[in-house]
Amino acid sequence: MSIKIRMRGKVKGDVAEVKALIKHKMESGARMNKKTGKPYPAEFIDVVDVSINGTKAVDAQWSGAVSANPYMGVMMKAAKGDEVTLSLKDNTGATGSQTIKLR
Repeated sequence: MSIKIRMRGKVKGDVAEVKALIKHKMESGARMNKKTGKPYPAEFIDVVDVSINGTKAVDAQWSGAVSANPYMGVMMKAAKGDEVTLSLKDNTGATGSQTIKLR
């Protein structure tokens, strides 16, 4: 399964603001299915990496405590035309990646 990402970024001066909307159910594994009485299996993003021109800028670890379809915003030093890549991996092995050029 692939994680879907919508991302955009804009530079003001020498600082870029990158925003991403991630489509993922982010199930913690603690909620119970009312019909079966069994917990829903855990499925959440656990690794988040943001790189700029191939150099890692953000390295984050998430857990099941993050809401479904998370929104993420990052500000970093950058210039117009730089490439920003957001890479994600969840605990089931699904991955997603998106690359944009800053305007």
